[in-house]
Formats: sequence, structure tokens, C-alpha cells
Amino acid sequence: MNSHRRLSLFGVLAILGGISACAAPGSGANWTCSANGLITSRYDGSGQAYVHLSGFTSGGHYPVKLNEAKTEASGVTANGTPFTCKKA
Repeated sequence: MNSHRRLSLFGVLAILGGISACAAPGSGANWTCSANGLITSRYDGSGQAYVHLSGFTSGGHYPVKLNEAKTEASGVTANGTPFTCKKA
């Protein structure tokens, strides 16, 4: 395999890997979030989550409250939409 093909194959794999990592709305490293109208979200177990809902050009960072077992975080967006993130 020549170096051009290796580079092209590597580039395609990198792009596909990036797409698959971003394709699932509401997925974080070990967390999955849900909300009505959810486009995308990110949560890492900290005190806030990023939530982007349909009807808005971008999302925002919102405070969350973790349950005692630290397996579920819940919060409310600026427009009052509740969301929940659960540890996978």
C-alpha cells in the first residue's frame, strides 16, 4: 500500500470515527441524556450538562443534581424543559 492510500484510509477512518462518536444525541463518555426535543448533549459527571434542544440554534450549559448513587443527573433548561442523564 503506498503512503497516499494509507493516509487516505487513515483520514476516512478518522472521519468515520468522529461521526460515530457524535452521531448519538445525548451521549457522553459514559452517560446518556434524554429530554423532549433533544438534539445533542454532553455530560461527564460534573455539576453541569450541555443540552441543545430543537427549535434553538445552540444549546447551553445547565446545572444538574446527581442522585446519591451518582448514576443519574437531572436538570432543567432555560425554557423549563427537564432533562436526565444516566450513567451507562
